[in-house]
Formats: sequence, C-alpha cells, structure tokens
Amino acid sequence: MLRAVFLGHQGWLLSSVSTRLLVDPLLTDGFGHGGMAGSVFPGRSIDLAQLSPIDAVFLTHEHDDHFDIASLLRVDRRIPILISARSSIALADFLTGHGFEVRRVEPNSTVRIGDLALRTFVAEHCTAPDADEWDVLPFVVSDDTGQGVFASSVDVPMPAPMLRALADMPGWPGILCLANNTTDTGFVRREAGVLSRSDDTDALARVLRRRLAAVAQQVGLPRFTAITGGGWRHPPELAWVDALAFSVDSVRLASMLSETCGGRVQAMHPGRGAVVQGAELQDVSDTAVAPQGPAERPQRGAVEVPATPSPATNPTESVDEARLEAGLETFARFLYARRVFAQVHSLPTSDALAFVLHTPTSPMVFAYRPATGGFERTTATDPFSRFVSGFECWAGDLCALFEGRLAASALCYTGRLRCWNQTPQRLRASPQLLWLFSHPLHRPDVARALYDHVATSYGPIAIEIQPR
Repeated sequence: MLRAVFLGHQGWLLSSVSTRLLVDPLLTDGFGHGGMAGSVFPGRSIDLAQLSPIDAVFLTHEHDDHFDIASLLRVDRRIPILISARSSIALADFLTGHGFEVRRVEPNSTVRIGDLALRTFVAEHCTAPDADEWDVLPFVVSDDTGQGVFASSVDVPMPAPMLRALADMPGWPGILCLANNTTDTGFVRREAGVLSRSDDTDALARVLRRRLAAVAQQVGLPRFTAITGGGWRHPPELAWVDALAFSVDSVRLASMLSETCGGRVQAMHPGRGAVVQGAELQDVSDTAVAPQGPAERPQRGAVEVPATPSPATNPTESVDEARLEAGLETFARFLYARRVFAQVHSLPTSDALAFVLHTPTSPMVFAYRPATGGFERTTATDPFSRFVSGFECWAGDLCALFEGRLAASALCYTGRLRCWNQTPQRLRASPQLLWLFSHPLHRPDVARALYDHVATSYGPIAIEIQPR
C-alpha cells in the first residue's frame, strides 16, 4: 500500500503501513526564501503535530520552492534529510550546521527508508542547457509489498531510464505526478503597459499528452495522474502579477488530459490524495491539512503594469556604491563568452547593455564595458533609448542579491525587475541571466550567506515534526 497526500505546490507526504516520507515540503505560508516571493496558494493550514512521526525528508533539488528553510527548521534533527548529491555544498553545509543528519543521494541509486524504496534517476540537461535544475533527481517511491508506486520527474521531462524502471515494477500502474510550471513572464518587459493574462492551457496540454502517451505506450497509463505546481501567489503590493503570470488553468488541464488520454487525472488541492494498493485506487484526505481562503485565481482581464518596479528591500536606505560596483563587476565577468556577450560584440555601438537602478534620490545608470570586465557609472538622460537593452530595478535589491540578502526568486520574476530590448533579435537582456548567475552551484558561498540570513530572520523556531 502507498498513500500520497498533497501538501501544496510540489510537496507530498508519502506513506506505507510503517513509513512516512516528506518530499519537498512547504509547511508554512511563505513562498521563496523568507517568503519574499509570496505565499503558498491555495492557502492552507497544516497541523504539524498530526504529520508526525516522520522517517525522512527528501529534497529533490535546491530551488527554494522545494528547499524551504522555514519548514525544515521545524523538523526534529533526528530525522535525516536526503538531498541530491548534485546540490551545492551550501545546502549540505547549511543543514549540517543546523544539526541535521544529511544524506547525499546519487542519481541512479536506490535508498531504503523503512519499507519504502526511493529510486533516483539522471535528468536530461543537454536539450535545455539554459535551464537550471542541474541537481534535480527524478524519482520513484515504491513499497515493499509491491502494491504501490509513486513517480515524479519533478521539474524536468521524464528520462527514458525512469520509464524502463517503471515497466519492471510490480506496483505499476500507480500514481504519476506532473508539474504545471508554466508562467507568462511578459510583464517583465519595461514597455509592457496594459496586459491581459494569456492562456497556455492548450499548449501545456499538448506537451503533457505526449508525455502521457510515452508512458502509456511503454508501461501503461497510471491509475492516478496528479497535476501540481504553480502553487503560490505574490505579495499584496505585487498582486497585479497574479492576474498575469499564472497562464494555465490546472483544473481545465486535468479535464483535457483525462478526456484525451484516459485514466484518472486531477488538479491537486492541499490535503487531498490517493491510496494505491495493487489494482485498487481510493481517494483520501488528511485532516492535518485544511484549506484556507479562495482556491481560484483572479479573473482574467486587463492589468496596468506599474511604471516603476516595486522594491523588495527598504527603498529609503542608501546603497554603498562601492559594494554595488563590486557586485556588478562579478556579474560582468559572468557574462563573458555567453550569448549576451557575443550579441554585444555584434553591435556597432558601445552603448549596448545597462542597468538603471532606482535610489531614494535619482536613478543610477551603469553601462556594460566588456573591455574592463565590468559596468561603469555613466550619465544618461534617457537610458532606455540610449542603450539597446538593459535591466531596471532598485539598487538596494540588486546589491542584496549580489551579497546573499535577497533570493533570485524575490527579484527576477516577481515584478521587481524589468528589462527592455529595442532589438531583441540582436540583443536580449533577460531576468534569466541574473537567475542563472545566482544559482547556488555558481556561487555557493553567497548561497550559504543567503541561507544563514534567512534562518536568522526567523529567530527561534519550535521543533514540531517529530521522528518515528
């Protein structure tokens, strides 16, 4: 028997008769390190005492919608934390420093947790080298009785070896988790103006149909397909982003997949789940997880994008320009030989790429100068016209990102950062550049500083999740 209860976003409680495994748990309201990216949606309350006892926690990768510091600090230190062996040293050091027993899990391995087997696989990265789920572990959990299987490739397509492994598992067909990670980021364009939310449900349905068809052809349809992901809403001052970013209706998506692919497909709500025992499938709910507030997104309609990005840090505080310039120099060197670097060198102007950074007084403008390996302060009355492409945000936010006081998830795709591109086919500035720059595998020392900063901001936290 295998029981799977959805906790929110992509978090699960997987259990057998005698073992309980938490996967990517978001157990508090905040979303993103320090809750700076928003809150978990749909809202729910979790009685952590009812979730006890737990045998282990499994983190599929280091992104902060899967590795949540506030949640983990509530876990008894006798409960082992299983992490991807390909995660940065920052993650392991942080957890060890807070007293956890950390077990690094290699891809293509099997780990025993009580009477559950956790089997991991290697993600395919070569087809999407600009993505950044480098450390993610697609996984399958099965019980010793051979009565239940739960499979998830998390944020990447299912690798072929994972499909082949499912074909040999006596508990399959079981539960398959598919993530809806589609968002419309058109609002990051500085010239966005008035926008309406797009609807990418049909497009994602086509992608997932192909994935389900591959599963069905090789191993048979799952008994239950769970649609998860997209489980957050932005802070109140950025509520306008909610009306634009979430471009897939998971309920309609599940209906479309069920009609065309067959089998049971459901958009998950916190506290709901299923039990698989051989050929039997039964719906379950967990009283420890109670819904709170509306579960529907804002209605589609026209939204006015604010003229100036909102700040994440205190906009009235002055910024140490020397520290800001040091961070810009590090970012400039990161750009060397990347696509943007090549595009800059293909333009006939030296005024190609810039940062426009808001301050309590007047904006600062920094122009990219590859010859010096940095950005230099410049005067420009209309930088958005003078420079071909660039980034616009608050100087304090960018400095905090560089120094590990603000997560990339709180800046890059929240409405706090804008980009402009006069000729995007020739040069394109994108938040993805800062997102990749900030990845823990690129700057583990800064990532560790961020984790410590976030943990300190919470103060003392009571341990509420107990071991078996």
